[in-house]
Amino acid sequence: MSMKKHFNPHKSFKVAASREKSMDLYANLWATPVIYSIFGILLFAFAVWADSGMNLGSYIPAAITLEYQLTRTLLSTLTGGILSLTTFTFYGVLAALTTFSVQFSPRILKNFMMNKVTQRTLGIFIGSFQFVLLCLLFVNKEGSFFFIPMLATGLIMVSVATFIIFINHIVTWLQVTNMTDNMKEESVLTAKNLLMKELDQYRVNDPESVIDQVPQDKAEGYPVKIEESGYIQTIDFISLIREAEKDDIIIQLEYKIGNYAFQSTPLLIYWKDHSNSIDESKYRSLIRIGKNQNEVQDIEFSLNKLVEIAIRSIGNNDPKTTIRTLYQIGDLLTRITHVSFTPYLVDEKGRLRVVIQNLVFEDYLYTGFASIRHYSRENVIITTEILKVLHAIAKVIDKQDCKALWEFAVYTIRTLEYNFLHTLDRKKLYETLLKIAETTGYESEYNRLVHRMLAGMTDSEDRKEVEFKIPVNSEGIR
Repeated sequence: MSMKKHFNPHKSFKVAASREKSMDLYANLWATPVIYSIFGILLFAFAVWADSGMNLGSYIPAAITLEYQLTRTLLSTLTGGILSLTTFTFYGVLAALTTFSVQFSPRILKNFMMNKVTQRTLGIFIGSFQFVLLCLLFVNKEGSFFFIPMLATGLIMVSVATFIIFINHIVTWLQVTNMTDNMKEESVLTAKNLLMKELDQYRVNDPESVIDQVPQDKAEGYPVKIEESGYIQTIDFISLIREAEKDDIIIQLEYKIGNYAFQSTPLLIYWKDHSNSIDESKYRSLIRIGKNQNEVQDIEFSLNKLVEIAIRSIGNNDPKTTIRTLYQIGDLLTRITHVSFTPYLVDEKGRLRVVIQNLVFEDYLYTGFASIRHYSRENVIITTEILKVLHAIAKVIDKQDCKALWEFAVYTIRTLEYNFLHTLDRKKLYETLLKIAETTGYESEYNRLVHRMLAGMTDSEDRKEVEFKIPVNSEGIR
């Protein structure tokens, strides 16, 4: 067992906590507009002070200043214009997103509204409207104005430029390829922060080295029960390990991140070899429970977004979107395939402190493809593409995961109705399955699967044609 050096656990969790707070803040659409509104008010205060308080407009050449009446007319026009621009923009955007979310996934609406370009666009529109409206309210005496009309005109020009950029952003973001790629990168970021940067430093390379420390009898443990039902959103693993080390206890988590936990059920169980009392409330505080799932530490939740898009595109008869999403899921799985999935977390001295409810490669494989396989069980084209993605994954996974991948490939292919497949479909299907078998080392199992399929065919002529076209490994008999 080895611990990696040159790693700052406090910095790692600060990054995760900062990301969590940022997501909580910007999940609310008002956050960025409030910041820009404050900036608009400050800009308004400066303009009024310069033009009305200090009367600086009188020192500027008359050719570039405006009189009172023209200034009010300009401000009135700009106020109505920017309000109309804001209303038109977001009405159209929400209408398009509503249609798009029904077609693909309702969760993309939240992703879009949390996007920085979306939030800043709304902020610029609201801040500009705030500035112009306040200026219109306070321009109430004769004089020469320069800063108020110039800043108002400048903000409107910025708003128009923002509008053009925002429309281009919508067109780009709503392309399915870009949308699924963004979701995949979001999942990769979660995996890197949780599995690679945070947890990987405390996992053991060899589970056998701590297996003798794992408590065997739950009856001897002390359960810490949940006070309010909800989703397990985040867990401060580093603090959990440190507090367990201080109290000299071993903790086993009863839920994994993303699970729905019911009130009064055990959140965790701890074991101790001493009679000292344990402050259970501090351990509850390290596990955040909320009404909704989020992406901060929940890789499975982010993965399910991609799965939902693939499933809906199957229902919408959009195979291209389904296939693109399948490859995005496959790419995501290849990125996390080399991460250690052992459930044991140890302290700096190598003593077991936390046992987590762990997801292994087989679980991610099932989460990523099982639902898609179910809804495409009558679609041989999509099923073949699933096998192609599995073959690509098979090339990069560790040898210990080959069995899980082969079994899932067999599980996938057995859902099809063999007797209703065209010979060419069978040929393409089994050619891909053979590649998986050769990559994972399951050629003999492939041959047995083919012969079992042939034995189940009732049409003798169809069977002869299939026997001629279906590929069989060199160890098999054609």
